[in-house]
Parts: sequence; C-alpha cells; structure tokens
Amino acid sequence: MLSPPTPTNARKGTTVAPKIETMQQGSATGNPRNKVALAPGHSLMDWIRLGNSGEDLTGVGGRLQDVTPEQLARHCRRDDAWLAIRGNVYNVTPYMNFHPGGVEELERGIGTDATKLFSQVHAWVNYDSILKKCLVGRYRPRTTDSIPATDGSSPSSSEVGLGAFLATKEEKEKHNANRNTPLQPPQKKLRYDWYEQEERGSVVLYCQTQEPSIKVTLGDDNQNLTIVVSEKDASQSLHFLLENTIVWPPRLIQIPNSSKVELQLKKVKPGHWKTLGLPIQKSDQEMGEPVSYSNYSKMKVSDIFSVNYNTKILALSYLEQSFSTTPVGHHVRVHNTFEGQEVERCYTPICKSMVDLPTEEDQAHLYLMIKEYKDGLLSSWLATRSIDDIIEVSSSEGSFQTSCFTNRKELYLFAAGTGFTPMVGVINWARRIIIGKCTKISLTFFNRTEKDILWRDELDRLAQKDSRFTVSHVLSEADESWTGLRGRMDGELLRSQLPSRNPQDDPKTFVFVCGPTAFTQLTGGLLSVMGYSNKDYHCFQG
Repeated sequence: MLSPPTPTNARKGTTVAPKIETMQQGSATGNPRNKVALAPGHSLMDWIRLGNSGEDLTGVGGRLQDVTPEQLARHCRRDDAWLAIRGNVYNVTPYMNFHPGGVEELERGIGTDATKLFSQVHAWVNYDSILKKCLVGRYRPRTTDSIPATDGSSPSSSEVGLGAFLATKEEKEKHNANRNTPLQPPQKKLRYDWYEQEERGSVVLYCQTQEPSIKVTLGDDNQNLTIVVSEKDASQSLHFLLENTIVWPPRLIQIPNSSKVELQLKKVKPGHWKTLGLPIQKSDQEMGEPVSYSNYSKMKVSDIFSVNYNTKILALSYLEQSFSTTPVGHHVRVHNTFEGQEVERCYTPICKSMVDLPTEEDQAHLYLMIKEYKDGLLSSWLATRSIDDIIEVSSSEGSFQTSCFTNRKELYLFAAGTGFTPMVGVINWARRIIIGKCTKISLTFFNRTEKDILWRDELDRLAQKDSRFTVSHVLSEADESWTGLRGRMDGELLRSQLPSRNPQDDPKTFVFVCGPTAFTQLTGGLLSVMGYSNKDYHCFQG
C-alpha cells in the first residue's frame, strides 16, 4: 500500500527530501513495525487487562458458532468488524484502537478471510493468543479450498497454539495429536563416519543440505551422546554410549563447500578407542530414524553484553549439557506469560563475533540481540533479565535455504534497524562456508542516528580484516557532524549502492533485504524496477 517513492538526494553530507512513511516504535511485542503511536491506555498490557476483565469481547455472548462467508461479509464496518484468520473468526471491533498498525490497516481485512493479508504482514505474530477473547467461532466457507494456505515462510496455525481456541473438542484432539506426530523421514537415513586421534575423536555427518540444524546433547555421565539433525522438514537422531568420557562442549565444524558436518569430541583421557561406542536405540527408534521433541526449552542467561544505549546481547545456555545450531535466515521464538496472557516474539540468533572464529564455548551458547522498545512488553522484559535468569526459547524455525545464493559471486545486503540480525548469518556463511565463490559482500545499513547503529565497531573490524566486505551507513536523522550517507531507501539511493540487473546476463548478484515492513516492501518493488527477479533477491520477513 505504498505510494511511489519520492526522489531523495543520498550523497554524502546532503539533506534529503520528504521521507517515505515508515513504521514507528511501540509494537505489542517489541517490534519496530508499527505505523501509528497508540493512545494512552491502549498498550498490549491494557488489552490483556481488558480481556481479563470479564467483558464480552466476542459480541455473541461467548458462544462459539459457525460463520459463513456471507455472514462474515456483513460485519465490515469499523463499529462492527469481524475477520477470519486461518479458519477462525474474530470480532476485532474492541481491538481496533489497540492495533499497533492503526485502525485503517486493520480495516483492510474486516468482513473477509484475512489469512493471506495477515501472513504477508504479521506472520510472526501470536494472533490467536492476542485475540482469543474475541473468538466468534469457526469460518465455514462453501468449499474446502477457500481458506488460503500459509506459505513456506509463515508459521502454520499449529505452530502458534491455535489448538487452544478451536471450536470443537474433536478439532482440539485432532490438532493436539498432529502436534505430537513425528516429522516424516527423508528418503535417505542419516549417514556418518567415525575417525579418531590420540586426544580427540570426530563424528562426520553426511547431511542432505549445506546447513542443517543440529542439536547435540551429552548426558551427565559424559558418555551418553545424542545428535539430532533437522533438515528438509525432518529430524533424525543418533545415540551413542561412547567408549569413554569426553569433555563438554564438543566442537562443531561445517565443512566448507559441502554438506558434511564434523563433530569433534575431546577425550578426557587421551588414548585409542576401539570403537566410537555402543549405538543406543531410544523410544523404539532405529539409528537415523525420525524424532520429535519439545518446541520450547528453558535456557539460562549466562552472560550479557551491551551493544548501545537501548540494545544488548543475551548469551543463553541450556540447563543440561546441550547446544543447537540455527540455520541461516531462521529464527527462534522467545515466550513469556504476562497476567495470564502468552506473548512471544521471533528473534534471529547471531554469533558472538563476526570477526573471530567461534570457540567450543561460544558454540554452546545462543546469542540474541535484544533491542528495548518503550511500549514493547516482551522486549522490555528481556532487557531487564539478569545472569542466571531463565527464559523459554523455541527450537529454530524457518524455510530459507542457502542454496538460493551459494553460486552468486556478489552479495548486496540492505538492512534497517534490527533487520540487521539476519544479515549476520548471511555474512558469516558467505565468508566461511562458500569459500572461493563469493568475491563481494556489501552491506548498506539504515538507522536514524549514529548512536542507533548496531555493532558498528564489529562491522568496522570486519571491513578491515576481510577486503570482500564493505559497509555503508545511511542515517535519516543525522546531526551536522555526520559525513556519511543521509536519507531513506529510495530508487536513487538503491542505484548508488547496487548495479542494475540485465536479465540476459548470467546472474552473479544476489540481494538480501530486512527491516520494517514498509522498508522491505519498498525495496522489493525498487529491485523489480531495476531488473531483479524474485530469484535474485530474498526479503526476510519480520
């Protein structure tokens, strides 16, 4: 819903023309994608209190009912607003003034099945928890294919707890059963080899993709080893009672330009092992068979690092001897309950350093960059955590595949604000895994002021160490001392940072975009104008 971009001057030290509409701070979950400032008394906590007040927010006395498309269409006014999302109908009339995106944005979906619209804009939002007190009933279209399916980048209804609000007992039971069903096995079982030296042994995993998600767990006896490999919508496990004890944590190494992963195990007592150990069959599963595991784990805050005046990094570790990897472009969900209301938010894990190689201890932690927003319920809570506090974190989620850019020589990254975090994984992957293929990594980083730039020193260090990497900072509210680029994303600025694409030439360039929704949509449109197809760029959705 964007108007054509207004030309601006992005040259160094110059002032720009009027800015495009951008989403302001104050999201219910701490996300900076709001379009409007909420009125006093209309925060997420105020909405939670209203929902717990006993007032009927459904408008139908709380009696669940089936709603046809014709019935839904009749509730299309601001003072009588229903909409459907993934098979459920909600009366959003009382929520209008609480919506962080504004009343007009919410009005786009009323009276209709708004599933597709919702997935495009708010795929990460735990909507069923926020709107559960507004549930009217089930949406009953005339044909079974009328309800839009979610795309690969959006979480399904089961992933965000929709089962708690389904209309019938049978649907709830079916939903809960599906959640506990193991993932379907891939065509090939997980293969591995075992090698050893005097002081350490290595388990080499032959995966199907270049970047699986891997979880490693070691029992308290330091001998019972479990490896879970998740890729292509399936998880497989290996269990061993090792011949002898090992030191925690092991080291996980992604072999460059291959789909092999090496797990190095340091022996407590150096010496020769006759075998890796005794294979263990758990829960009637064969070695390499599919597994299922709890979506959320309790993690402890092990360390806290300051980034700038409103952002910090939390280093999290599992309560047991365990760690997991997060594939490029994937995220985890952080969960907490406020006054009986569940709130969750997606965060993209980062590494401890973009310059230094991770140590074994670094790999045993999950690093989350947390930016605190004034009206952000969850981000404010996370920002006040202390060492040893417990946080609930999900396993990694996402559908992005690195295969879309592994053969491209030049990568151009455009990030705004915390949209920088997915770029950390892309940069590390390009530098360390697809060795010899990527010759240029260009990051254009948009912020309001100098003090808002995240990890500026780290980016400068990386630019000094790796000649392939360059970073350009663009500030929308720079002071007079700023000599860098000024402005917001527009066609002129994009052309100054990115070469045009000739469809007749072999593609060598790939573009990544992440930031507020308006920024992402605008940049995607400008890329199309410059000749880039959807195979030439990827927009991470916040």
